[in-house]
Amino acid sequence: MPIELKEIIRFIKDLGYEVKTEVTGKSVVDELLGAFEGVVPRGMTSTEYLKNLRETGYGKY
Repeated sequence: MPIELKEIIRFIKDLGYEVKTEVTGKSVVDELLGAFEGVVPRGMTSTEYLKNLRETGYGKY
């Protein structure tokens, strides 16, 4: 997939358009890893936490 994206960018540059962002090897997952740390209370799994939110009516109001 990254090879195809690089080919598309090269094609656009050949048409005379400027590409302002370069292709990086970074993953969205790597950037978000740890971003939501602390959201789920300690000692509780994310599934249990979501189940608890649904039972309390979170988002219904």
